[in-house]
Amino acid sequence: MNKLFNATMVVLLAALGAGGVLYADKNCAKKRAELQQNINSSVAQYIDSNTPAILEKMAKTENFGTVIKSFSSISDEEINNRIKDYLQNNPAVLEEYIRNNASFIAATVLETDEYRNAAKSYAAPAEGNAQAEETATSDENQKFRDRWEEIIHNEAAPFAGPSDAPITVVEFFDFACGHCRDLAPVMGQLAKDNPDVKIVFMPLSFIGEHSNYAAKAAVAAAKKGKYMEVFEGVMTLPEMNQETINQILADEGLDVEEIKAMMEEKEVRRGLQDIDKLSQILGINGVPMVLINGEQFYGRSLEDLQNKINSYK
Repeated sequence: MNKLFNATMVVLLAALGAGGVLYADKNCAKKRAELQQNINSSVAQYIDSNTPAILEKMAKTENFGTVIKSFSSISDEEINNRIKDYLQNNPAVLEEYIRNNASFIAATVLETDEYRNAAKSYAAPAEGNAQAEETATSDENQKFRDRWEEIIHNEAAPFAGPSDAPITVVEFFDFACGHCRDLAPVMGQLAKDNPDVKIVFMPLSFIGEHSNYAAKAAVAAAKKGKYMEVFEGVMTLPEMNQETINQILADEGLDVEEIKAMMEEKEVRRGLQDIDKLSQILGINGVPMVLINGEQFYGRSLEDLQNKINSYK
């Protein structure tokens, strides 16, 4: 079964990436390839070591299990055994299933602590070398620590909470990113639950044709004290375009024409360019990217983020 998963890994990894959307920096193709290769190796190692558990989990989900259970009414244990035997003898079926359900399978794996740890340690040295691993983790975050003051006090970036809070959460994101949209309500609730924590939002614009318009609208709205409302509203749009973004602005009681004028001010446009430049200097290759007090954090649930914040208190 391990060989079977290795053979189809390239299909699944396209959906996994680093837990988000890869940053399309055309000037860093070699760097992106090396990064993806390292991540692929860690995830492949995890899946190879946990194939039965992953199959069992998939078998019990509505998406996958319903199809198998329709064959006959048997016990979960027998279903799991039949799944393993059937897929092992019919690799083309598994490959087709992965192609058609890549996002679902990615989510199944991504929600596990083991995957998060694997992704986090993709650049770490061999297992068992605790001291070297600690050094690698430290080096991984050093670039963020070196520019932490510049990051958290960026004049263009909207933020919630006190400007001088001892704990700061930073999110680099794109309004057109599906993973970012999934994380948006979590970030909104995190801000409500932690009024003593500063949460900085760094909008990037590289995924969708309306990403930049949304980013400019949100930054302009922030100057009117309406950032979180516009941020959360835009992130819930079933279809994001200039018209629907303008409707969110209007729904929040903002003068759309005034906001559109503010969006073209040099301060807003240059500010977003500076955020984009900073993200490239930091080597941010995927969104959402969450930093907490100068360290990357890979958890995406409200509980994970809250626990990490509590560890600093």
